[in-house]
Parts: sequence; structure tokens; C-alpha cells
Amino acid sequence: MIGTGYMGSAHVRVIKRIIDENPDTIELAYVVDINLARARNIAKKYGGKPLSSVREIPYGDIDLVFITTPTEHHYSVFNELLNKDIRGFFIEKPLTRNLDEALNLIKIAEENGIWINVGHIERFNPAVQALHKRIKQGFLGEVLTVISRRVGPFVARVKTTDVIYDLGIHEIDNNLAIYRKYPITLRSYTLENLVSNLTDYALILLGYRRGFSNIEVNRVTPFKQRIMYLTCSKAVAYLDYMNQELRIYMDEHEINVKIRKEEPLYLEDLAVIKSYMEKKDPPIDIYQGFAGLFLCEKALESTRTNKEIVLDNDNDYKTYEDIIEKGLYNFNRYIEILQG
Repeated sequence: MIGTGYMGSAHVRVIKRIIDENPDTIELAYVVDINLARARNIAKKYGGKPLSSVREIPYGDIDLVFITTPTEHHYSVFNELLNKDIRGFFIEKPLTRNLDEALNLIKIAEENGIWINVGHIERFNPAVQALHKRIKQGFLGEVLTVISRRVGPFVARVKTTDVIYDLGIHEIDNNLAIYRKYPITLRSYTLENLVSNLTDYALILLGYRRGFSNIEVNRVTPFKQRIMYLTCSKAVAYLDYMNQELRIYMDEHEINVKIRKEEPLYLEDLAVIKSYMEKKDPPIDIYQGFAGLFLCEKALESTRTNKEIVLDNDNDYKTYEDIIEKGLYNFNRYIEILQG
């Protein structure tokens, strides 16, 4: 585990649970943090040898690494680990801090056959998966519109991350998994310098050939809320991420879908570890991660230029279309895995 801050310590906690459930199969070898005292505290509680630098990791001693540092360090940490003969990586979302780093990372992974999963935790939320299954089954009919709201108070640990990358990327990723196609237009409106030096409020509109998405994210609301409404040709669905609730309204009927609740982070880490051990493709690969990251970048560009972006006319989109298409194909594969 590289990085033992908020997300890293949470990952270590659920990985300890996975280890306890799978004795003699998995070992937490190292816990790495530039704050060695913090690494020692985590290691004392959950296991692993505490280190203060990835340079201290022995060559050829690790199968799978979790990179849970702040986003601005993902790419540099990944590069530092390349000479350690590590073949498997989990990298928290967003994949990198910009497209250039993401493209370089993808190139390195392709050239060296490196296995990488991107940490999009909400796709392992049982209520989200229940929604995706019913969309795939045709139970809701055609998805017409999606309205998402992911808001809450400011948290100091994300002060160096734009709210679009911090919160918006969750909704963009889930929208891509729902529609399983790319939007043709994007327009965003933002407010900056409310509680940080970056964007703190964003409204992102994604237009499809048929249908659209409205995504609101902010870190100025005094309470946390993560909800989504879907209007479909056969029904309306209401999703509550935090309470893991899914309600479907059809004609005069309201269906409260029975959800077997579980911690999404546990399900995510379990799926990642099992997929790597069984030599299967990563559940959420770098191409899916790039597809969401690209739309975040374009949302910021839309704000800077005060214009709607038509992706078919966008030079960047044309340049990266092959990578994005791989991501869209694998969004479909993710849904097929859920069905299986």
C-alpha cells in the first residue's frame, strides 16, 4: 500500500479483512508513507512492514501494488515502481492529474504488459450494480435522462484537487457505464474560490444523440448527498448511493429493490485482488479510467472558453478516440461481468 492517508488507510483496513477471509493466500507485505510514523501506526494495526519510500521496496518482492497517494503523485510513484518488477497495479481515481500523464502511463503499460485497475469505487456499490443490471435487462426501457447530485462540505484533504476530478469523475464514470456510449456535446458551468483556490462548484451537461445528463457537484453544501434520478421509457429510477437504495416507479407501482448491502470498498478490493490472482482483465481498466478523465478535462475547458464542446469537432477527441473506444467497449464488458 503506497500512501496511508484517508483512502490508503481505508484500503488497508478492508484488505486485512480479505486476508483474514483468505488465510495463506494473500499477504500485506509493505505499508509505505513519507510520514513513517503514520505508516508504522497503520502497520501495527493491520500488518505489513512500514517504509518511508517506495525505493525501499525490494526488487521482485511484490505482485500487486495499491497507489493511494494524492493524485498529483500517481504518475511519479508508478514510474518509480517500474524498476521493481511489479506486474500489477491498483491506482486510485483519477488515474493521473492530466491527460499527458495518463497517455504516458497507458503507453508504458501497453509496452510492458502491466496490469492496471483504476479505483472507481461507486461501480462496486451494490445499489449501483443493481441499477446497471436492470438497465441491461431492459427492465427500465431506454435511458432518456440522468440527473445526478453529489455534494457535501469542504474537506481539507482534497484542497489540491478540483471538484470535477474529486467528485464529478464519479458521476461521469457512472454515466458512461449507464449509457455505454460517449456524449456528443459537453457544457459546464463552475464557481471557483469558494472554499479553495480551485473549482468548488460545477454543473456539467452531457448531451447524447438521444438523451442527456445533468451532473451537479460541489463542496459547499453543509450535508453530504449522493443521489441519481433516471427517467427511462418504461420507468423512473431513484438511486441513493450512501444508503444503497434503489427505487423504481412504474405506472402506479413503486418497487423498492432489495439490496444486499456491503461496503463498496471491500467489494472493489476483493474484485481487484481476485481478478489479478486469476489472471483476468482488471474490472475497471486504464481505458475506462481515461474515458472519464478526458471528460473531466473537457469540462474544465468548457468553463475556460465559456463554450459548449462538440466532441466530433474536437481535435483532442479525434486524437484519443481509439483509447476512448477501448474504454467504451470495456464499459460494456463490465456490464456483461455483472450479468454473469
